[in-house]
Amino acid sequence: MPDSTSDIISHLPGYVLDKILMCLPIQDAVRTSLLSREWRYAWMKLPQLVFDEMFYRDLNKTMHAKLLMIIYKVMFLHRGPIIKFALSLPGLESCSEIDQWILYVSNNDIQDFTLHIWEGELYKLPSSLYTCSLLKHLSLFFCMFKPPPGFEGFTRLLSLTLDEVVIADDVLSSLISSCPLLEQLTLSTSLNSLEVIGPNLKSVCCFSHIRSICFTNTSHLANVSLCLKGEKDGGEISSSVVLLDSIPVIEFLELDFRYVKVRLAQPYLFVWHSCMWCTKRLPTTLNNLKNIVLYDISFEERDEAFPSATFAISVDLDFSEMHGCSDVSLNQLRKVDMKNVSGTKPELEFIKLLLAKSLMLETMLIELKAQNVADESRILEELIRFRRASPQAEMILVRQAVH
Repeated sequence: MPDSTSDIISHLPGYVLDKILMCLPIQDAVRTSLLSREWRYAWMKLPQLVFDEMFYRDLNKTMHAKLLMIIYKVMFLHRGPIIKFALSLPGLESCSEIDQWILYVSNNDIQDFTLHIWEGELYKLPSSLYTCSLLKHLSLFFCMFKPPPGFEGFTRLLSLTLDEVVIADDVLSSLISSCPLLEQLTLSTSLNSLEVIGPNLKSVCCFSHIRSICFTNTSHLANVSLCLKGEKDGGEISSSVVLLDSIPVIEFLELDFRYVKVRLAQPYLFVWHSCMWCTKRLPTTLNNLKNIVLYDISFEERDEAFPSATFAISVDLDFSEMHGCSDVSLNQLRKVDMKNVSGTKPELEFIKLLLAKSLMLETMLIELKAQNVADESRILEELIRFRRASPQAEMILVRQAVH
């Protein structure tokens, strides 16, 4: 037992000391070496090294030029495995030093790796990264992902985030399919087409310039958020979303197709058709769907150019035919948000269908984009007449804000 005059902090149990250090920014963890002899070398065994914006801000102006040397020194003094390594510094440019740091952590049991390059040239990831067989979490920004021949993926990966990453379509599809444990996928990069095969995927967020995205063998997918971007002033972009019967347990579905005109050869190719209404092709109902969010979507009846619509479906839509289908059900849907509703017949039929088939619906928020008061009154009259399967369903109508 330490004598009564000893300070408590110098004689903390090792596991408590480790927990304290884990909660501190790396620069503060290093400074604890001044506290006492017991603390002097404790930080060197930290399982995580995080060089982020907080670390950058803590450096005074005279030290910014020595940034790379400081990181070098920390890594040189470190002992033991590095489970987590993050390098995300404002002003960080692609440089050869990063190659050496990645090589170092790749030999130290790295499981969680983050690299965000903010300035300069696109950073080409070194071959050492592709040897990190224990990786569970990978987050990259402004990098080039080009694996060497023989790369077999990250078999233990649980989450993957790619932001402004240059990667070939087939390489990304192969990467996803070669990560059998992958649960979370976040993409914000330009692609032509993508096939997502993930038997263990639970969440997909895609904010990309992409022409085609296909989901197959994703039976555990519960959350899908798609923001497919087109060119605002350019030509038409042909896009398709294929989910087929791969989302039987989906709970949250968000669609935002800005500046994209979708041309579909078959109705079942579109997410709404594939999930809800093509029951002859797809017997599965969405029993777990709880939330639907639609942005900038306009249901049109004919294949024409609609200058006021940011999103149009070029196949004839007749939701009215589905009202009599007993096998169409949304047993867990509780919340629906619809933006920019202009009151077209397909839009109203779509709303009618949701109200009639959603037994647990609690709220439906509709943002009206009526041209005039008469138009608004017509829409309101239609909506009031629709039957609601859920006795507690509340319909909230708001006018679109004028900018």
